[in-house]
Amino acid sequence: MKSTPFSFLSEVIRFLRPYWYLVLLAMFFSLLASLTSGGIAWMVKPVMDEVFLARNYFYLKLLPLGIFFFFFLRGVASLLQAYFMRAAALRMVNDLRAELYRKLIHLPLSHFQEEGSGRNLSRVLNDTLVLEPILSTVFQVFLLEGFNTFILLGVAFSRSIRLTLVSMVVLPVIAYGGQYLARRVRRHRRQAQKTIGEITHRLTETFTGLREVKVYGRETEILRLFRRGIDRYAAFLLKITKYREGSKSLVDLMTGVGGAFLIALGGFMMARGQITPGAFFSVLTAILMLFTPIRKIARAYTGLSDARAAWERLEEILRLPEERGGPRSAPPPRREIRYEGVSFRYPGSEKWALQGLNLTIPVGQVTALVGPSGAGKSTLISLLPRFYDPTEGRILWDGVDLREFELDSLRSHIGLVSQEIVIFNATVAENIAFARPEASRREIEEAARLANAHEFIQQLPQGYDTLLGEGGITLSGGQKQRLAIARAILRNPALLILDEATSQLDPVSEHLVQQALSRLMRGRTTLVIAHRLSTVTRADKIVVLEEGRIVAEGRHEELLDTCELYRELYRLFQP
Repeated sequence: MKSTPFSFLSEVIRFLRPYWYLVLLAMFFSLLASLTSGGIAWMVKPVMDEVFLARNYFYLKLLPLGIFFFFFLRGVASLLQAYFMRAAALRMVNDLRAELYRKLIHLPLSHFQEEGSGRNLSRVLNDTLVLEPILSTVFQVFLLEGFNTFILLGVAFSRSIRLTLVSMVVLPVIAYGGQYLARRVRRHRRQAQKTIGEITHRLTETFTGLREVKVYGRETEILRLFRRGIDRYAAFLLKITKYREGSKSLVDLMTGVGGAFLIALGGFMMARGQITPGAFFSVLTAILMLFTPIRKIARAYTGLSDARAAWERLEEILRLPEERGGPRSAPPPRREIRYEGVSFRYPGSEKWALQGLNLTIPVGQVTALVGPSGAGKSTLISLLPRFYDPTEGRILWDGVDLREFELDSLRSHIGLVSQEIVIFNATVAENIAFARPEASRREIEEAARLANAHEFIQQLPQGYDTLLGEGGITLSGGQKQRLAIARAILRNPALLILDEATSQLDPVSEHLVQQALSRLMRGRTTLVIAHRLSTVTRADKIVVLEEGRIVAEGRHEELLDTCELYRELYRLFQP
């Protein structure tokens, strides 16, 4: 949905409202600077008529001092106006960035599957980077030059209405041309920001999959695509520059036309004694000074369209519906979690990921999910924290639909350890405490001991205060897994989800991780996904899935006797 000029400005004013005092100060100094400009044009008539024509040279001594005073006051007022307006714009855009970031982290996961992290990163950084300097400059211009325009027009009309009206015949051309160019700027800015979003997305993909890029020798192709993207972005920027500078050139041309009309008529009127030389030059000075703010306003108007284009992309995010929970606080599950007729398909997909699932997860027991890739195991567990909601059916938590619970309350009872461990660019202690920031150092260390992580943490350069860097690049897979387990232990969840938590580990690491997991699972409702069926053979209940459907349930020994798919999976994946 595209914004209108009114809706755009109303949203900007909403974000500016907390900083009204800065805007008020900017307006005051804008008015002061504009009054000095009007004063300069006003003084032309008495100086010309009383000093030079009447040869009253007494006032000539005061003229240099007056000129210095006017220009000094104007310079100081312009400086302060620009400072206060920029301060308001910077704070407004920071608030907008924070609101945009808050919005993104409260959106459903389906949005990130459709958009990609790179494009969202571009919205937060690139679009707001475009918005801030434009808005601060545009509002400075509109405030200062707007006051200038009205005051200089007032001076010109007070000296000669006829001359002023003649010089204004070019204003409709300026207005129409400025609007035309502004539309072009807005269109190309949207295309430019879309392109830079695609470039950011490509960069994110490249650095995430850099190993694959190198091993398959795709560096040249990746570089070619990147170069094509940045060349396209540069082409849009050149078009934006052309149209923005075109507004300035249009005003320059119309200034010449208006000035020519003014001088021709003014000379005729002076020759016939209808206007004094002082009044004529006062009007001429005011009009020539007037076209400077008009030129700046016309250019700022195209800049405002530039900002609107960036705003429209941000508005697309701000208007998206956030995740919504229910009114009830979720207690820990006491009896069971039950799937009733649950079917699900991902947004934009025609294929069902789950079909007609009926499943009971007993509290206090270990339930394992097995099946070939694409059977729906990860989808099934993603419905429990409400990363997604069932397309059909419902999930009951002790008889209450999950959608009835507050999201934070529901998720506070769930712990997750997956194959893809997230390690933040923070210390070891901060990474473990991510699950419970208020935890004490003693609690953090105890969780690490239970996760078999304490020993290797002590060997790090600063122990628990070691900064791990982006993605924990210096840690092995097993070490990352144990930190994730320590994080889950510290959270002490009622429901534990283990999604391929021991895959791709060497035997030593897997042994340590399995020990830690056994401690974590003890007496806890646990849902396990694993390809290595040796890790789930001791589960209280094993659920076999195929193509989004449950094909069998039971214990390991029962399924070996009754389920051909389970026997085949066990044969393929047992150690």
